[in-house]
Amino acid sequence: MGSRRDMIRKFMLEEEEEDDEIFFVLVPTLYACLYEEKRPVHTSSLPGAKKVKEILEGHEIWSKVEFRMEPEIFRSISDFLQRERLLEGTPFLSVDEQFGMFMYLISHNATNQDLQKQFQHSAETVHRKLKKIFNLIPTLVQRFVRVPSSIHPHPKIMSNPRYWPYF
Repeated sequence: MGSRRDMIRKFMLEEEEEDDEIFFVLVPTLYACLYEEKRPVHTSSLPGAKKVKEILEGHEIWSKVEFRMEPEIFRSISDFLQRERLLEGTPFLSVDEQFGMFMYLISHNATNQDLQKQFQHSAETVHRKLKKIFNLIPTLVQRFVRVPSSIHPHPKIMSNPRYWPYF
C-alpha cells in the first residue's frame, strides 16, 4: 500500500511542476494582451447623424443613391414613425439616423459591418436599432398594404390577350 501512495504523491508533484511551467508561459502572454494599446475603430469625420443630414440636405440624387428615395419621402416616413411613436430617438441616435441605417441596409444589401463603418456605431447598437425597425414591419403592413381581391383580375391583365389565358 505504501508504494501505491508514494506513486500517487510522485505523480501529483510532477503534475504540479508541469502546471507551474504552463503558468509561467501563459501569464506573460495574457498580460501583454490585456494591456495592448487599443485603437479607435470609428474615426470618420462624419458621424452617422451628420452623414444622414448631409445626404438629405445635399443633392436629391445622393438621397436616391444612398436611401433609394427622395429626401421629402424620407422625411415624411421618418416624421410618421416619430409621430405615431413607432420609433423613438435616443440622445445618441435620432429617428432619421435609425431609418437611414435601415434604408441603407436594404438598398445596398449592406452587412452590419458596413453599417458600423458608414454610421459610426457599434455592432450591438446597429443590431438593436435594426431589429426594432424589422419588428415594425408587420404593423406597417397591416396599416398600409391591401391585398387585391382575387375574384377580379386587374383590368390590364384582362385586357391583354397575352395574359388572359392564364386567368
